[in-house]
Amino acid sequence: MKILFLIPPSEWKKIDNNYFEENLSFKFDKPLEIAHNVCEKDLKCKWNRFLEWLELNKKISNSESIDAIHRYTWEMYKSINYTEMNKSAKKFFEQNFLIFSWMYWIVKPLDKIGNYKLPIETKWLYKFWWNIIPKAIIDMKPDYIVNLLPISYAKMIWEYTTCNRHKKKKETLINAWIKIININFIKLDWNKVSHWVKKIKWEWIRQICENKIIDYKKFWWEIVINDNVINVNVIVN
Repeated sequence: MKILFLIPPSEWKKIDNNYFEENLSFKFDKPLEIAHNVCEKDLKCKWNRFLEWLELNKKISNSESIDAIHRYTWEMYKSINYTEMNKSAKKFFEQNFLIFSWMYWIVKPLDKIGNYKLPIETKWLYKFWWNIIPKAIIDMKPDYIVNLLPISYAKMIWEYTTCNRHKKKKETLINAWIKIININFIKLDWNKVSHWVKKIKWEWIRQICENKIIDYKKFWWEIVINDNVINVNVIVN
């Protein structure tokens, strides 16, 4: 059984580099024209910070790099704590997890990527990637996909209708006989978790890797955060 977990990047990135060039598993063309012509609104910053990020994007094709799992920082990646995983858990993570990036799009954890700034809301990015990504995932021929993406990222693996795209969608992956598993984190009262959800999600990922779980029937987990019991609710489409 082949299973793929889809996870987002983090907005904050480590600026250090260990390698002189990129080394990618998937050879997509970067949206360079878009990245080179972003505005302050796209990058959510102004003045010197805007010029700094814009220059990063202009140099991305020749930039030094680091493993994707070490490039992305912030709470969710800290909670995965890849560095402290044992050897078998690291291998599981490397083989079964794909990180979505608006510059590189699909990267594996050990792919070498440069530093960049290209938020998901940047204009024209959806159009640039729209038809490429579902086809690329189908070509990998997974039996199951575990969707751990925010809706803004997840809609790139769906074909939405123009009238009500978030409720009526044509699942291209399901049409390819790939099961899609959506994970919800809920409290004992069956309400979705609103606080700590990122930390909870990524701690759950670490547990999956350490136990090398590929059977979605065993995805159920009970996590205690600040004395609150959080359950994992698995929905299979």
